[in-house]
Amino acid sequence: MSKPSTKNNLNLLKLYKESGVDEIISSSPQNRTVKKKDYLSEKVKNSEKSNDTKSPEYIGLENIATLEELKEKMSSFKGCDLHKSATNMVFSDGNPKSKIMLIGEAPGHDEDLQAKPFVGRSGKLLDKMLEAINLNREKVYIANIIPWRPPANRRPTEDEINICLPFLLKHIEIIKPAALMLLGSTASFALLKNKEGISKIRGKWVDLKINNLTIPTMPTFHPAFLLRQPGQKKHVWTDLKSLRDRIK
Repeated sequence: MSKPSTKNNLNLLKLYKESGVDEIISSSPQNRTVKKKDYLSEKVKNSEKSNDTKSPEYIGLENIATLEELKEKMSSFKGCDLHKSATNMVFSDGNPKSKIMLIGEAPGHDEDLQAKPFVGRSGKLLDKMLEAINLNREKVYIANIIPWRPPANRRPTEDEINICLPFLLKHIEIIKPAALMLLGSTASFALLKNKEGISKIRGKWVDLKINNLTIPTMPTFHPAFLLRQPGQKKHVWTDLKSLRDRIK
């Protein structure tokens, strides 16, 4: 370090001390030898290089066109901390060529172990629900809002939902379903941003717009809710018949 630089640095430290500064707090080192305009430009460049995966603009889904590419992108994504405690990423199940797409909340214990959505108690009930309208997993496509299991099966936070939402939107865009059924309040809020509770909006068809796509979408109760409230199954039966008629 040259003598002029050393002198300047000592003067700067003296100024800090006289101002009462006794520690320096910053998330990243700052270059104070460049002009302010250049410093801001440097910050932007560093932000771009850091590839902040928690911001949707850095996820890089623009050129994703297939499910294989999307799955690979999601597998390498580190912007959601849920992946740290999960055993597996749960991508999807069913027939990607189906006209019907079902979207749930997040994987549970069984789903986390088997890397498939709806394979536990809720999944068994979902299978029965589909059989009631002559459908099965080979005739529908199933995914979740969140691909990693939240600890202790807790509900995903709004931040976690927003972080994963770009992946889900791309997922739907690739499948291009003719009808979308949202299972439960979390999936409904994530995609519809509804202020009403699931009880008020279930069974009602709305148009979900994703870029150039317009997809008929209907919320209904989650199978896990039906396990706790069996009396609500009659409402879901009405919703399932509406889904069947919509596809016909």
